[in-house]
Amino acid sequence: MAQAPVSILKNTDLNFGIITVSSTSGSVVLSTSGLRTSSGGIFLPAFTGTVSAAQFIVSGEPYYTYSITLPDVFTLYESGTGPSYMTVNSLTSSPSTAGSLATGTETIFIGATLNAEASQTPGSYNSSTGLEVMVNYN
Repeated sequence: MAQAPVSILKNTDLNFGIITVSSTSGSVVLSTSGLRTSSGGIFLPAFTGTVSAAQFIVSGEPYYTYSITLPDVFTLYESGTGPSYMTVNSLTSSPSTAGSLATGTETIFIGATLNAEASQTPGSYNSSTGLEVMVNYN
């Protein structure tokens, strides 16, 4: 009997929401549960916009386990007029490094840290490559 291939499908984008950056650099940590905290010169306004941890659905052979590989860093670019960017690093997942396909599917939640420079250019920032998450059977 052939083993079903393991697959992963994005369900929800990683979204840090609306932030305000002062004349000091800072960061926003978005947890795997979608909660965010800021440090340095970043402020989180009352109107948050869309805030969400990334969500992926893993499917494969029931009862098999799998490993999760996250990127070390990726870059978000401002989609307006300037060549402005922010980096995203310290990615975390839940489950953390491995999961189990007890029923043949499992949901992975991804959080990360967004790093902004002092007086970051306002705008909408996106990744041209997307968040690349890899899963493999153990």
